[in-house]
Amino acid sequence: MGRQAKATWIGEHGRAAAVTLHLEAAGLQISGERRAQVPRSAWSEVEAADGVVSFVADGETYRFRLGSTAAAWVRALTTPPPTLAEKLGVAKGETVAVRGDLPLPELDDALAGAARVPPWESDVVVVVVRSDDELDALPVWFRECGIGTHVWVVHGKGRESTAPGDNAVRAVMRSAGWRDTKVSAVGGPWSATRYSPVRAS
Repeated sequence: MGRQAKATWIGEHGRAAAVTLHLEAAGLQISGERRAQVPRSAWSEVEAADGVVSFVADGETYRFRLGSTAAAWVRALTTPPPTLAEKLGVAKGETVAVRGDLPLPELDDALAGAARVPPWESDVVVVVVRSDDELDALPVWFRECGIGTHVWVVHGKGRESTAPGDNAVRAVMRSAGWRDTKVSAVGGPWSATRYSPVRAS
């Protein structure tokens, strides 16, 4: 997800408006001279012809001139978004190690199919940080467990969260020799960032 493009919204009677399309897992956000939000569950009859992408949503036909990228946009609009398990890399029988209590049912469900093993044996490591103390202890725990692959750090998101946010996590992890390589929404006031160890040159 996260596809974005400049487009021309072709309205009734051929009226054109310059817009930006932003496709996310939840749906399509349209900004610019005209604005709209279209939930993913709403659209159907997605087609491309002569560089124009069209679909029907809630009884209204949407048409966007996208030129040479029209076919790629049709594929993106008609491809289901990846599941949380797929985003975290545990959708195909991988093993997982978990540190901390999972804060949301969505995470429980995403990790339910992965066998739990010690962190030094796992394909994927997921850690939850709810406090600054837990965050500060992570680099030491990584060294003690011999973790040398990437890890997912589940942290707070937005003003509603009391857990450390992405900036605090990034500061601690980068100072310990880890770099953020991917972000995944989790739900509510929680997000997850994947970190990988920096390889010596």
